[in-house]
Amino acid sequence: MEHPDRPLYRYRFDDAEYDEARTALYVGGQRVELEQRPLRVLALLLQHVDEVVPRAELFDKVWEGRPTVDNVLANAVAKLRKALGERAGARIINVPRVGYRLCGPVERIVAGRRSSAPFKLEAGQVVPGREHFILRECLDPAAGGSVWLVRHDKTGEQRVYKFASDGDRIDGLKREVTIHRLLRESLGEREDLVRIVDWNFDEPPCWLQSEYAGRDLASWAKEDAALADASCEARIAWFLQIAGAVAAAHNAGVLHKDLKPSNVLVAPRGDGWQFRVADFGSGRLLEPGKLEELGITRMGMTVTSALPTDSGVTLLYLAPEVLAGSAPSVQSDVYALGLILFQMVTGDFRRTLAPGWRQGIDDDLLCEDIAAATNGDPAHRLASVDALVQRLLSRDARAIERQRLRDSDARALAAERLLERSRARRPWLVAAIALLVLGLVTSLWQIRRVRAAQAEAQQQASRAEATNSFLNEYLLGAGFGTHSPAWNERNPRLSEILDVTAAKVDERFAREPLLRTTLHQTLAQAYRSTNDYAKAAVQIQAAVDGWQGLVGAADRRTIIAQYQLAQALAYLSRFKDAEALLDRADKAAGARRNEASEIALNAHLARADVAYQQLKPGQALPEYQSADRLQRLVQPQNTLMSAHILLAIAGCNLRTGNPKAAEVAARRVLAGPPYTRESIGLGAFAAARMRLGDALRGQGKYQQAIPVMQQALADYEQSEGADSQGAIIVLSRLSHLHSLTNDDAKALELQRDVYARAAKHWGADSQYALIELLNLGSSEHDTGDLQAAGLHLQQAVAGLAKVSGANSPAVQAGRVELARVLSDAGQNDKALAMLADVDPVAYQATTADPGQAELLQAIRAKIELRLHQAGAEARLRSAIVAMQKAGVAASEVDEFQKALAVDVGKR
Repeated sequence: MEHPDRPLYRYRFDDAEYDEARTALYVGGQRVELEQRPLRVLALLLQHVDEVVPRAELFDKVWEGRPTVDNVLANAVAKLRKALGERAGARIINVPRVGYRLCGPVERIVAGRRSSAPFKLEAGQVVPGREHFILRECLDPAAGGSVWLVRHDKTGEQRVYKFASDGDRIDGLKREVTIHRLLRESLGEREDLVRIVDWNFDEPPCWLQSEYAGRDLASWAKEDAALADASCEARIAWFLQIAGAVAAAHNAGVLHKDLKPSNVLVAPRGDGWQFRVADFGSGRLLEPGKLEELGITRMGMTVTSALPTDSGVTLLYLAPEVLAGSAPSVQSDVYALGLILFQMVTGDFRRTLAPGWRQGIDDDLLCEDIAAATNGDPAHRLASVDALVQRLLSRDARAIERQRLRDSDARALAAERLLERSRARRPWLVAAIALLVLGLVTSLWQIRRVRAAQAEAQQQASRAEATNSFLNEYLLGAGFGTHSPAWNERNPRLSEILDVTAAKVDERFAREPLLRTTLHQTLAQAYRSTNDYAKAAVQIQAAVDGWQGLVGAADRRTIIAQYQLAQALAYLSRFKDAEALLDRADKAAGARRNEASEIALNAHLARADVAYQQLKPGQALPEYQSADRLQRLVQPQNTLMSAHILLAIAGCNLRTGNPKAAEVAARRVLAGPPYTRESIGLGAFAAARMRLGDALRGQGKYQQAIPVMQQALADYEQSEGADSQGAIIVLSRLSHLHSLTNDDAKALELQRDVYARAAKHWGADSQYALIELLNLGSSEHDTGDLQAAGLHLQQAVAGLAKVSGANSPAVQAGRVELARVLSDAGQNDKALAMLADVDPVAYQATTADPGQAELLQAIRAKIELRLHQAGAEARLRSAIVAMQKAGVAASEVDEFQKALAVDVGKR
């Protein structure tokens, strides 16, 4: 941080002038509106005229601790040069891979000194360094007055600023920024968490700027009638928004530690209300190592922190064990949420859990849930926020079961009392006859009921015995008997066992449609776990037909089976069939798609898988994120589904240019419980290793990625076989890694094997096999076989256009590869025309490799250079720099540098 008494200067060079005191840039006597960060870059360069300011120093001082990549600095410099104009802007020189220098001479005049007096927080004051933001209202007058609502004087936009001047408070702001970055990297942008926009820790006053997310919960309840007028169910639904945000933070490895009404913000949204959790300034990381994994600067984080001494923490919401000196935990956050739930239900944020707190709450189950969340003994408190959410969501079902038990008890008690009264009286004759008649009727009814129950029990027992016998004979003995040496000595794969079992289901359970349908659906899920989607589709289609015949098209089971069938069809590249089936299932599901239900979970998951298989990661990602949230609510114990969703989100991150986040997700699955080989299977571990290898490749760590991919291949071959989908995909990834390390011969050898396996496994006309044919053409191009490459690429592009559409991402990727071959064959006009309609975003979606948009720019410029187009050399040079900054493989960059050198040599 700069010394408070350092002089402030006015710098002049050419027709530009920068005033440090006003943080203002003037060019030709006119003030130029420019963002703060380019101005801060200029200030730093002017403080070191004719010196190279290292890139690391620029990042540290201008983007302290922010998630960023190299092109952010390049963009800021570009904006600065544009604002300065051609002559003054040319003074800023890029020193490749080192930093930037501003060339002198520069006139420097003292314009004043930085005031050492503290900044006064008063309404109407301008935020230092943010001259358009004006302080309007203090939001925490009773807590020191450091939180202010501000307003932009031109746009009217409202933001919230938190100011700090002493070390502890500054550390709190830094900690909040660090945790916000971790949550954003782990969870993406969420509507239920307050978004931090900007911050300043360079010079006093230090501040943090966040979006304005409304009034705090207690103020909202006091000033707006919405809570008072709302039903108990509506209040619980609002609370579930809050709990969902905290549960997500916990799943990302973050404790809040200071949950209270003032840290929950409420704002209108459509016809309802959006609740957001704010202020993680007292938070704690459950997995501190995640910061390093994500490349996040550890600002404001200490090794340990005892909560009771943290400033600003509200004791009322602290769990008893924390007050007694124990470390905060997930359960201490649960305690705070339980108290907030109680206060929301009662509509009074002054009430505490004093004796008699249940008065006024006429829902016994809700009282039990509050008590379970706020139990003073953590050993008897709910173990997680997800557990509290699940209890609240299941209240209706629990109430029905509770009433059934009460009715049963009431009938038993009434019968017992009637018997006691009959024993106590000397019956008259009429009464005796009536009693005999009643007894006879009752006995007959009981006999019939017992007989019916016995018949049902016998039927269920017969079903169970038949199912057990079937599973023993076919799943374990594969038709040879459970102790067959011929079968057991073969050590069969799961796929073989499933094939033998599936062949016998219809025959064995021809008269048991319910069991038959259930087994078909179970077999479909088992085939999916082995990546055999063709056989999975056959089984799930049988399940769809079975459920429709048994319970109708609108039943939950039929709808879920349809969603699962759509997923299988997508993996078979039958996208039109899959989307049509999704639409039918959505129509049958109706409003149930918007509830926290298994239907909604399967709907989001199916839509995500169908989009992802069509190489539409931007469309798939929000669907997977919704499925992730619902899975934790609806099926929290389903670790296999959790792993699938997590790895799918990682895949989307890879294809949208975020390999760091993908690496974190993959390592979470590989880190151990709850993800174990027993709970998710070896195939899922292989998928996680493949994702990790992709993430390492996306970061340019090719040598690290190769052994990870080799282990993934071994796992797939062991669990699913050498010709399985997983093994083929990993082998393709290995081929690509070898090409990136300049071992083109090895890459071509592997890719030929990949295509042969793919054509055999899926059929030559499937999307998977056509993509591998495209990859084969690319490998042949790398080894110089232009004739074979052109033939295979043309076949792949034509086939993919039929399967996935003429403008699908896969087709566009094929056009790019074909254009490169045509150009190397001297057909540059044709090559350039082929690139005309290629979308950089779609091209990036086809691979985890970074910088595909920059690569596409370089390919175009190289072809234009060969056509001697004006400006092509400059465009190619610019593209090469952009590729280097984006992390494109060195082998790719070398190709274009050589092309540039050849052109220069010819001239």
